[in-house]
Amino acid sequence: MQVSRAPADLVTAPITWTSTDPHLFGAFAPVGPELEAADLTVIAGRIPADLRGAYMRNGPNPLFQPISYTYPLDGDGMIHAVYFDNGRARYKNRFVRTRGLAVERRAGHAVYGGVMRPVDVDPALVGAEGEPGPFKNGAFISVLHHGDHLLALSEAAPAYEMTMELETIGEWQAGSGRPLELGAHNRRHPVTGDLFALCYSVTEPVVTIHQIDPSGTLKRSFPVALAAPSMIHDFVLTETQIVLLIGPAIFDMGAMMEGKPFLQWRPDFGSRIGVVAQDGSAARWIETDSFFVFHFANGFDRGNRIVVDYVRHGALALGGGDRGAPPRLHRMEIDPAGQRLTDTPLAGFVTEFPRINDRREAVASRFIYAPTRTANGDPTQIAAGTFNALSRLDSETGDRLTHDFGPRLGGEGVFIPRPGATEEDDGYLAVFTFDPAAATSDLVLLDAARIDSEPVAVIRLPQRVPQGLHGTWVPR
Repeated sequence: MQVSRAPADLVTAPITWTSTDPHLFGAFAPVGPELEAADLTVIAGRIPADLRGAYMRNGPNPLFQPISYTYPLDGDGMIHAVYFDNGRARYKNRFVRTRGLAVERRAGHAVYGGVMRPVDVDPALVGAEGEPGPFKNGAFISVLHHGDHLLALSEAAPAYEMTMELETIGEWQAGSGRPLELGAHNRRHPVTGDLFALCYSVTEPVVTIHQIDPSGTLKRSFPVALAAPSMIHDFVLTETQIVLLIGPAIFDMGAMMEGKPFLQWRPDFGSRIGVVAQDGSAARWIETDSFFVFHFANGFDRGNRIVVDYVRHGALALGGGDRGAPPRLHRMEIDPAGQRLTDTPLAGFVTEFPRINDRREAVASRFIYAPTRTANGDPTQIAAGTFNALSRLDSETGDRLTHDFGPRLGGEGVFIPRPGATEEDDGYLAVFTFDPAAATSDLVLLDAARIDSEPVAVIRLPQRVPQGLHGTWVPR
């Protein structure tokens, strides 16, 4: 393995500050060095010779010790990428160079608050090009490739366009002439190739839907009225509809002015499910008991009903508090015409970060790949919401296969289609793992159809990769 640091103007020193926040130390502790490494060492298995492209994963990696930090809603973005070609792999990582990070680098310390506790920032410190605050857009949640554009995404904020070598280009405009605010999760139509994206407001009861053509040009935007300013982290797209599952996670300016968290969980409000026409012409709403959704596996039309596979949380409990029922996979079936729904558990294991073969997005799919925990996991890491295994669930039969990483920590498994594949599960799963005892990180490739088998390849990385959030596969 040949390791080199980034050019002198990009290099950051090792991060030396520490924190007692469980999401800022140990496996979650941020890293500073931006490295490049060629000819990564394969410590088990073999890299498939026909695998060509890049696996990239984003995550919160605050450069300076935060004034206020709430996982997974605050931080600076850092993308870790592994590039494959002809049976070899190379590594590269870079901070997403947002306007807010530029302000803090000039100051030499954190100047912004967090989503739960915003902080006013001196305009003189921000300057003409900086992020005005009171919290910053770190572009740290996910990374998306659409229409030859590679985008680092945050919550309800402008996306940052990156090069394939992870250099920051700037705020993405999608041909609109202004930075386009996007959500963390956006979904592609299976027929037209259009990207549907959403952006909620933290001050107004509205969410805006954007439709972006396959080249990356904004076609149109339209608003959907809500009952209150609400956090909507993810949504569902089918061939005919947009589905919003809105739990009572409400932004409350009055509470913030009283020194309370800006984002409030209000279970007395209940949850609302909205079925919205893709042209924005109609929205039908169904009210139900309170629950919260961070992530959907998939959604699709089945006759005159809509099937939604998702991870259901009993409550939103950021920074402590009653979490209610632990997160598990559920299936909701919605009858929009009759304004009725049914909701049943798909599996009993605790999970989050579900993924599918993205080629099946918005059409009927069977296989869900979801992180979980086993008895071999480190019990000290449970409070931080970590996982040490990855399961493959057949949503139609309930059959489940699991790959146990033992004491190593894992996360989201991103599906990589095998070249020429026609079957839904013909491909690989890419996941970063971390060994707490050895303080080493690997990229593990699993056979998606035989997830419980030995890894296809285990690739040693040149530095620890902190626990992060969402990734993508970009084929060459």
